[in-house]
Amino acid sequence: MIIKNLFINTLRQIINKFDISIVKKNVVNFDQNFDYSKLNLSELNIVKNYKLKNLITTAGKKLGSVEDPYYFALKESLPIVDEKTFIQSFTKIIKSIIKSPRTAGEAINLKKSKKLSEYPEWALVLPWEDISIEENYRTYLNQFVSKRARLKKIYEISNKENRDKIIYNDLAWESHAKQFLDLHKSISKNGFKEINFVPVHLFKYNNLFHLSLGDDGNHRTRVAYVLDIQSIPLKISKIVDFENINNWVNVKNGLYSLEEAEKIFINYFNYKGNGAYV
Repeated sequence: MIIKNLFINTLRQIINKFDISIVKKNVVNFDQNFDYSKLNLSELNIVKNYKLKNLITTAGKKLGSVEDPYYFALKESLPIVDEKTFIQSFTKIIKSIIKSPRTAGEAINLKKSKKLSEYPEWALVLPWEDISIEENYRTYLNQFVSKRARLKKIYEISNKENRDKIIYNDLAWESHAKQFLDLHKSISKNGFKEINFVPVHLFKYNNLFHLSLGDDGNHRTRVAYVLDIQSIPLKISKIVDFENINNWVNVKNGLYSLEEAEKIFINYFNYKGNGAYV
């Protein structure tokens, strides 16, 4: 008993020191009977058996459709395994689809919005997101280039206009391509590891539920799908309930009107959304 208590106390000290949290997992199957009653908000909710083909992308399209440029470029560049050739193919294809920078207003199809038109496409935030467009503009690029050493050097010597366009640089597309290829090799060999769950948003509309990708896990999910994996465990990171539209951050702060937010949500829910590709 003494040894057991000593082990437990030591483990607790390690957890506190490294700020590790142990959270219970609530695993639920996504089927015709799925509803809120299946979730436990005090636990980590993991959804299984949700078809990847039914995921909504961050741009409001169906994952794996012809309107999903990253998936299209990935699929068309396979089964190339030579890194240089794959990167060249992926970069060429995606540049043929995403040809020029857009404003956030153009990306979300609200060209008349003065506020959205002041920001580049990559700074776009959706009505239900918890971050403002000003904050996203301040932080997104820094996070993006911080993981890409060559891009970071260009970023540091660029003026504001060129910085805003750096996300369209060939080096950015090449980094996406290399990430896809590395993941493809890894998952092909080892399978999809169910340790780091892909976070998703749970959309609720008229008692119907869809899942949407967030900022993390986009590459892994597309690689899994191109490898014909039908579903992977998904972690619900946010619940987006249409009935709560009045309390959405970017509605309350005036970035979107209620009518605009309603239209955007319904379009996303039906895979007809317009959103940022970068």
